[in-house]
Amino acid sequence: MLRGSRLVTPGTLLAWHRRLITRKWTYPDRPGRRATGQEIRDLVLRLAMENPAWGYRRVHGELTRLGHQVSQATARRILRAPGLRPAPRGLDTSWRRVLRSQAEGLLACDFFTVDTIFLTRLHVLFVMEIATRRVHILAVTRYPDGTWAAQQARNLSMDLADRIGSFRFLIRDRDAKFTAAFDRVFAGENVRIV
Repeated sequence: MLRGSRLVTPGTLLAWHRRLITRKWTYPDRPGRRATGQEIRDLVLRLAMENPAWGYRRVHGELTRLGHQVSQATARRILRAPGLRPAPRGLDTSWRRVLRSQAEGLLACDFFTVDTIFLTRLHVLFVMEIATRRVHILAVTRYPDGTWAAQQARNLSMDLADRIGSFRFLIRDRDAKFTAAFDRVFAGENVRIV
């Protein structure tokens, strides 16, 4: 009996309400976001062309640094329009890339410790050839000092003989055991300490 006295169904009423809300909250007279100026577009494209290793974020950062208020999304949209893509993720301009490109001429040295079964701690000095990842265990001692480390450097220089000239850099930390005498051994072979 109630059903027969209804003029509209609840679904129709909800549809009318949705249409009413849609009409009320649309802004047909609003022009929308301002277009990005041609000067900014040209600058974004120029930055991307001159610096192919830069991605959208870096281009955006440079624009911000130059005083232009442009969002990262705008920089991305401008670069995507002519088909430019960001620098590939594999394009690595980091320390890792430098190491790979210079690996043939790199040595790295450091200490590590070993605790024996009798709880005595031994210090091991090693050098690694970065290109081949070959490790040279130079010596083991209980009490390392600068003179001992310098002597081990001289021993390594003699062991590598004619190959020592192929190395250009030695990477080491700032441990006090790496003294000026240690550095002089490598400097005499034209190996620079990094």
